[in-house]
Amino acid sequence: MRWLRIGSGVFLFILSAISLWESIVPAYRFQEPSPFSGEKWYNPFAGDTLKWQRANFHIHSKNRLGITPGYQDVPTILRVYDSLGFQCIGISDYQCINPRSPIPLYEHGWNIGKVHQLCFWAKEVKWIDFPLLQTLSTKQFMIEFLRPTSSFLVLAHPRFLHSYTGDELKYLGGYDAIECLNRYGDSIAEWDSALSAGHYAPILAHDNVHDVYNPHQIASRWTEIAIMDGRNKDALKEALLAGRTVGYKNRTPFPITSSYPLFRQIQMRGNTLFVQVSQKVDTLRVVGQGGRVRAWACSTDSLSYEVTPGDTYLRVEAYTPNVEAYTSPLVRGGPKRRPIPPRDVLLTFIRRGFFILVGVALLFLSFFLLRLFPSKGAILPQDKPPSPPLE
Repeated sequence: MRWLRIGSGVFLFILSAISLWESIVPAYRFQEPSPFSGEKWYNPFAGDTLKWQRANFHIHSKNRLGITPGYQDVPTILRVYDSLGFQCIGISDYQCINPRSPIPLYEHGWNIGKVHQLCFWAKEVKWIDFPLLQTLSTKQFMIEFLRPTSSFLVLAHPRFLHSYTGDELKYLGGYDAIECLNRYGDSIAEWDSALSAGHYAPILAHDNVHDVYNPHQIASRWTEIAIMDGRNKDALKEALLAGRTVGYKNRTPFPITSSYPLFRQIQMRGNTLFVQVSQKVDTLRVVGQGGRVRAWACSTDSLSYEVTPGDTYLRVEAYTPNVEAYTSPLVRGGPKRRPIPPRDVLLTFIRRGFFILVGVALLFLSFFLLRLFPSKGAILPQDKPPSPPLE
C-alpha cells in the first residue's frame, strides 16, 4: 500500500508539472482556410531550361555520446554523399548545430509524438518543448517560438506518428516548407491539405539517414533544387523559399545515382501548363485543389494541361519503376504563406487559468499522497510524549 501511494503521488506530480508547463501556451484565433486565388499564376520554375542540384538536409551524425545519433562522423557522411552526386548537404543532429555541417541546421523536438521541426540557418538551439501530446495551439506556439531563430523553418515528417495531421495543416501558419517525403512516412495527403488551404509550402524530401552505409536508408528520398550554385548561401535560401524544389522517392532497395528523370521545363504558356522531363516515364500527372488528379499521360516525356477557373494550385508528379517525383506547386496569385495567427486574449486567460488550477490541484494531491503534508490524525513530533529518562 505504501508503494502504491508513493507511485500514485509521483505520477500526479508529473501530471501537475505537465499541466503547469502547458499553461504557458496561448490560445490562437485561427483563420478559416482560404485557397489561392488571382488571375496570374506564380511559377517557381519559370525559365527556358532548369538546372538541378541534388540535396539532402536531414542527416544525423555520430554525436551526443551515442544517444539517438548517426553512426558516422561528418567527413565520412560528406564523402559518401559526394560519391552519390549530392551537391547540397546539411547535418541535422538532434538539438545541436553541428559546426562541421555546410549549413547551420538542427532538428528540434524531444517529444513522444515526434512533432519535430528542421531549423535552417539557425541562430541558436532552442530547448523548450512539450514532451507529451500536443494540441493545435501547442504546435502553433512552437512554430512561433522557433520562428525568430530560423530563416527557413520546415515541418518534419508529418505522417510519422501523425505529428502534423492534414486538418491541423489547414490552420497552422508561420512555417516555410514541409518535409513531404521521409523514409519514416510520406506526407503527400497532408501537404495537399496545407496547399488547398492556401498556404504556400514547397516540398522537401530527405532520407533521414542515421547510417550512410545502410543501402536501405541512404538516398531513399532526396530533393532536387533548381539552382546554379548550391554553395552560395543566399542563392540556396532564395531557391528554397521560392519553391524551386522537386522531391524524389527511390522505389528500389538501393541508392540511385543517375538515370532518373529530371524536369526540363515546367511552364505556363498562356492558359496551358506545359511539362517536359528528360526521359520517357510511365506516368505524368497534374494534381490540384484537394489533391485531385487534373490530368495524366502515360509512357511519355511531356504533358500539356489547360488550366480551369477552379484550379487554385497545380503540382506535377512523375512515375517510373525506380522513382517517384513531386514538384513544388504553381499557385494562383503568389506564394503567400499564412502568418502566425493572432492570440486570443480572453481564451488565453481562460486556458492558462484552467491548466494552472488543474496543476496546483494535482500538486497538492501528490504532496498528500507522498506524505509531504500529514494526513488528519497524524501524530506530529511535538505531540509525542517525552521519552523516559535514562537510568
